[in-house]
Amino acid sequence: MKPIYAKPSVANLAAFQIRKDEFDLLDTKWHYHNEYEIAFIRYPHGKRIAGGSIHTFEVNDLVFYGPNLPHAWSHEINYNSELDEENKYAIIIHFSDECFGEQFFKIPEMSVILSLMEKSKRGLSIYGATKSRIIDLMKKMLHQNGPLRVISLLQILHELAEKKQYKLLSSAGYWENINDHDSLRMSAIYEYLLHNYTNEITLEDIAGHANISPSAFCRYFKARTKKTLKEFVNDLRINYACQLLEENKMNITQICFAVGYNNISNFNRRFKELRDITPQQYRTHILSRHMNNTNL
Repeated sequence: MKPIYAKPSVANLAAFQIRKDEFDLLDTKWHYHNEYEIAFIRYPHGKRIAGGSIHTFEVNDLVFYGPNLPHAWSHEINYNSELDEENKYAIIIHFSDECFGEQFFKIPEMSVILSLMEKSKRGLSIYGATKSRIIDLMKKMLHQNGPLRVISLLQILHELAEKKQYKLLSSAGYWENINDHDSLRMSAIYEYLLHNYTNEITLEDIAGHANISPSAFCRYFKARTKKTLKEFVNDLRINYACQLLEENKMNITQICFAVGYNNISNFNRRFKELRDITPQQYRTHILSRHMNNTNL
């Protein structure tokens, strides 16, 4: 699963591209490109890969990726979606830092947006009222032309820069200097982890998939993700546990074993380390929030 260099097909003479695609997570390849990308993903649940990170995403995911940041989306196996096929889609914006001229984003009035664009090189996950506002603007942009479409893109960037309702996804540094050899190795590692994180993962097995010795793998993986393999696997398992707790179809002991832990005390300890509360407290909080929303 080597990340593919993908050149967005911007229409002739257009400053930037926006398009709506049918979105099938099974077909999203790990890829990168020279352009900035703002992506609205209308899909119920899955894993989002961005640079050196893997996160769970929910329906209506919105991200902003800088140039050359490898990224992809992966579906959750056996996840039952209430969305029909026509409501699974993506709206994608691609633009370059010279789309409005070589110096446009460098003028003083654009300084906050230029700072935002620099942060996007690590990947940004957008949330809150800003997320809703930007999704609405992206939907309107599909039906706009000329100056109105340009204004909408600048509104999106301004909203992001001013409100700052986003989270950084990936560690700084490494992904700015991507090369094909590194990409191939990290791709093999991610693929193995996504298919095996609920099982026991040995250092020898995953190092073999990366075509590297076990001792070298530990250094390599920590340098790229800023986490040990154990920490990374725990992140994946606890993310999945949160999903299962929210679905409220399994008890906590069942969830413990479903996500890859062999005893409940270890599961509770790891969960609290990463979420600051116990699994039971997390479930109670989620159910309470759901009840409050239902009664509004």
